[in-house]
Amino acid sequence: MSKGRHLSARSLALGLTGARRAWNVCAWLSGLMLIVSVGFYLYIGFVSYVIEQTGSAFRTGVESELFQVILTASGVFDLCLIVLVVLTILFFLRWIWLSVTLARAVRRQSVRYSPWVAVAGFLVPIANLWMSLFTLVDLEAFSATQETRPVSAFPWYPAGIVLSGSLAYGLGQIVSITPVDGFADPAASQMLMQVAAAGSIAHLVLLMLTHAYMRMVLPGQELALVELTEAEGPVSAAFNGDDSARP
Repeated sequence: MSKGRHLSARSLALGLTGARRAWNVCAWLSGLMLIVSVGFYLYIGFVSYVIEQTGSAFRTGVESELFQVILTASGVFDLCLIVLVVLTILFFLRWIWLSVTLARAVRRQSVRYSPWVAVAGFLVPIANLWMSLFTLVDLEAFSATQETRPVSAFPWYPAGIVLSGSLAYGLGQIVSITPVDGFADPAASQMLMQVAAAGSIAHLVLLMLTHAYMRMVLPGQELALVELTEAEGPVSAAFNGDDSARP
């Protein structure tokens, strides 16, 4: 047991629960908005296809009052989605920091990076391709060890999270830097909307994989919290029977 910890088991339990629940709320809201975004992008792509083939947007609904209202509100919608995505990332990084802190408090060598280095590993370009993967793999192995179950031969969830995250970010960058001129160039608009839809789908996959990963490591974390509480003795309130660590 490491003696270098600074947070009590109860503080870690409350922090992990709060970060996980806050992440779940933001992830669900942003996921619903991403589904709407996919539908909107595909519709714009369809309109662009019709214009490319026929030279007209007749009977596509693009000239309706409803579409104009949606188009006007799209700026506010995008802003709200950006805020939710940022909050989702922040809550996830908070969860990572606490998860690494817990793992190193129980077995210091279980995670190769310190909490702050692990968090930075998700943010530093290029390095985040392997540092984030290593952190997720280490946390999965730590949880499996706590449960005394075998570790998966291939890190499917960590690899899927890194891959879908990279795709979502890369496709989003393509969309953000590509100039848009309405339907002046229907072929380019159609392609751009397809890329935007693919990026939103990749983001949805990222959220689903992250949710599944957090649920997978939760039982091991609860066992680690019990072990940490027992090691602290009377210094900390007993963790057993406290459902604060439950999702």
